[in-house]
Amino acid sequence: MKEVVLQIHSGVWGILVLLFIFSFAFYRQKGWIMGLRLSYLVMIITGIWLLFLIHFPIIFLLKGVLAILLIGLMEMVLGRRKKQKSTVPFLVLLAIDLILILLIGYKII
Repeated sequence: MKEVVLQIHSGVWGILVLLFIFSFAFYRQKGWIMGLRLSYLVMIITGIWLLFLIHFPIIFLLKGVLAILLIGLMEMVLGRRKKQKSTVPFLVLLAIDLILILLIGYKII
């Protein structure tokens, strides 16, 4: 069971990144943003499910907090993009956060 949920969670992370890129590039089309927000929900649900299955280790709780922060940063970037404001500082923070999440997820940290 754990392997199936982990595969879904990993796949949704890849889809999430692609949908964010499409949402950023085509910010006037709402379909990409709706798909991105749906993938947020699937990612959060499968992440919580995995935490229950592996009994809440601290490092993965940190990964969950960073993932929630990543969702907030993605929403801020898309909101600023829609208002035609500078997104560079938030994109840098988003990239750093995503790298930390991936390092924790692949057990490098």
